[in-house]
Formats: sequence, C-alpha cells, structure tokens
Amino acid sequence: MKILHFISGGDSGGAKTHVLTLLDNLRKLNIEVELLCIMEGVFTEEARELGIPVTIIPQEKRWDLSVLSKVKKFINNCGCDLVHCHGARANYISLFIRGGVKVPMITTLHSDYKLDFKDNPRKQLIYTPINAFALRRYKHILAVTKAFKYMLMLRGFKEERIDVIYNGIDFSQELQTYDMYTFFKNINVPHDLNKKYVGIAARLFAVKGVNVFLDMAKIIADKREDIDFIILGNGEMWQQCQDFIKGNKLENRVYMAGQVTDPVMMNSYYKYIDVNTLTSYSESFPYALLEGARCKCATVATAVGGIPEMIIDGDSGCLVQSGDSKALAECVEMLCDKDDIRIRYGVNFYERAKENFSSQAMANTHRKIYEKIIKENVK
Repeated sequence: MKILHFISGGDSGGAKTHVLTLLDNLRKLNIEVELLCIMEGVFTEEARELGIPVTIIPQEKRWDLSVLSKVKKFINNCGCDLVHCHGARANYISLFIRGGVKVPMITTLHSDYKLDFKDNPRKQLIYTPINAFALRRYKHILAVTKAFKYMLMLRGFKEERIDVIYNGIDFSQELQTYDMYTFFKNINVPHDLNKKYVGIAARLFAVKGVNVFLDMAKIIADKREDIDFIILGNGEMWQQCQDFIKGNKLENRVYMAGQVTDPVMMNSYYKYIDVNTLTSYSESFPYALLEGARCKCATVATAVGGIPEMIIDGDSGCLVQSGDSKALAECVEMLCDKDDIRIRYGVNFYERAKENFSSQAMANTHRKIYEKIIKENVK
C-alpha cells in the first residue's frame, strides 16, 4: 500500500508535527509514503531529514492554476493507492482535480476551518468559503477530535463521512535533554532555584490567547516574586507582547525566548518548567500539550476544541474557560504552591497520554481507515 500525502509544505506547528509523525510511523507498518508539496519550507526540510520522499510542484500564489494538470498527472503516475490531503491549499487544489484522479482522496481537519484565517480579514473573506466548499466535496474526512466531528455534523456534514483519529506522539524513545544550566542559558533566561517557572509554547497570534497568559502573569507578578514566566514562539503579536511587558515593568519576570526549533531544547523546556499552559480561544488536539505530557509536566489549559478530551480536569491537569486570566492565575498559583498535586497531575497526564494518544496508535488507526477506503474504491 502506498499513500501520497498532499500538503502545502510551508506548514509549521501542530500540522507539521502531526504529518511528519504520522508518515514516520506509517513506514514502520510497512506502508510506503510520499509527500507532495507546492512550496519549500522547514516542513519539507524536516521530512527529507527523516528520509521521506518529497516532490515539489511549485505554486507561487493560490490563484496559480497552472499546477492543476501537473499535480493531477503526478498523482496518477506515482503509483499511490490513496491521496491524503492536509490544509486549505491542498483542499483547494483537490477541488479542481478530483474528477480526473484515479484513486480516492481524503482530508484531515486539523483546525476549525472557519477560524484558519481569523487574523487576516481579507483571506478569511476569500479563502474560508472556498475551503468550506472543498471540504464538503470529500467523501471521507478525518477529524483530530470528537469536538471537530460534532462541529462538522452541526454544519451539515454527514456523520458516516467523518472518522476521529487523535493526534499521537512517540512515547517509546528516551528523550534527550540539555542540563538545566544550558537550557536556561540558551533561552537567555536567568535561573533561580527558589523560583517556579510557568511557560507557554505557541505561535503569537490572537487565537492563541497570549494576551490572557500575559494578564495572568501580571496578576501573579503584582503580588509575589517567586514565579517567573517564559513565552516560546514568534508571530504577529510579538511587538504587542513586548509592549505589554515593558509597559507593566515585567522585563525581569516575563521572558520572550522566541521560536525554538531544536527538539532537544523543546524537551528541555517541558522538563524544566514547572507548569505548562495553553490559553487558546480555539484549538484542535495540540501537540504543545502532548509534548508536555511526555515530560510529565503539570498543565493548565483552556477548555476548547479537543483539550477536554485530552485532559481530565482535576486529575491530569486544570481546565479553565478561554479568556479567564483570573482563573488561570488561580490554577497556576495552586500548582506552584502544592508540589504533590503538581507532580501527580504531571504523572497522570503522562499515563493517560501514553495509553490513549501514542503515535503508534495513531498510525494503526490510519492504516485501518486507508485499507477500508481503498477496498471500497476497488468495488
């Protein structure tokens, strides 16, 4: 069985992690995989480092339809049994070529498609309706959370067309980390053994609720000196975050470490912070939390998207309503003050994620769905 995965190639964050993790684990099941992309980027570089075959058919702009015949020809000649699409760009192209492709095409819904372009009104006006129409043309959609499946059903998608497959992460390998001194030095954050560290790793866009994290940090910093805060990530809100920190005189309490791409540094981050947070207004099934779970890091997150399916509130973490910086601050302080609860939540989250959200389970479920769809197509 050969599966061709079609994705833009400029992806970052959870979608990048998901696809590369999936392809790497599908190969372990003796499934041949290949990537088709329309641009180069960190995603394609990392795919090649993993030994995954990558083909680029460049598309300069979304309206460049000259790629359609090239993509269709490649799919029909590459020997694949199924095309698995990811993201709006791939969905858009598949809309035009599906009738001329000889094998079934499916897609994964990694996010709420109505919010994908929320930070760009022009793109939201143009591309959101196109992506919505393209999604309705698929006979099979994979959703990364039950919440997304129910969302699609409420929007008129038929239940039998939707399968839920949770994101997965590898728990089988021993994680490499730097020593504590090296980690804090590399992100330019002073380390104090008498302090607790609370972090967020996210793209700095409005939907990630970084403003809520900053409000929480101010609430805590105004009344105590023993908790500091770390932000990992880049994005259009970088300057806004810097201005907030400077305006509230938090330069020595809230540290912006920028984008971290070294996986050993990311493992170290989750190992050495005391509380991991995610303050999004909308989410899918975030790897930023699964990676923390793998390091047994206590977590506070907003109860949006698939997060309540991942974390049991009061057992494997704390859940708060989106936008509620006061509730976030209360949970963070509680975990920083009560070592026994913080450690227990981290261990419970690790055990829950290892049992239910492993990359091996994710790949096995994909294989079963691929086999079913390919068999139906032969009929």
